[in-house]
Amino acid sequence: MPRYAFDYPSRSDSEARAMDDLFGLLEEHQIPHELRQHFALAVSEAFTNALVHGNRRQAEKIIHLEVEINDDLLSADITDEGSGGLDRIANRSTAGLLAEGGRGIDLIRHYTDASFSETPNGGLRVTIVMNRKSNVAN
Repeated sequence: MPRYAFDYPSRSDSEARAMDDLFGLLEEHQIPHELRQHFALAVSEAFTNALVHGNRRQAEKIIHLEVEINDDLLSADITDEGSGGLDRIANRSTAGLLAEGGRGIDLIRHYTDASFSETPNGGLRVTIVMNRKSNVAN
């Protein structure tokens, strides 16, 4: 079961690089288009949250992305070097339908099985899992 690991500095251009890397892997493993789009959307939302809320765009901090692809599942771990991420998730309010932000966690949870944990150094790890056998998650 292939597992891929990438590190990105907390800069705006890193998200495009991460998505290019992710789409390359998903295409290489012939993941169907709709599943690929939903998985990438969830990873992108988690990456943006790591960049903006976790690492606060501090370029010296790293966003770590690990992707695993096997016959049954797609999974990704997105880890930042920030602090207080679990508290922010637990205390956040649901964004309104027309809000400009605040819907990332809801999108991640809608399309994937997601879990949130704290690293030993206090960063946030978002684990995203999608079943490849279902037509489309949720």
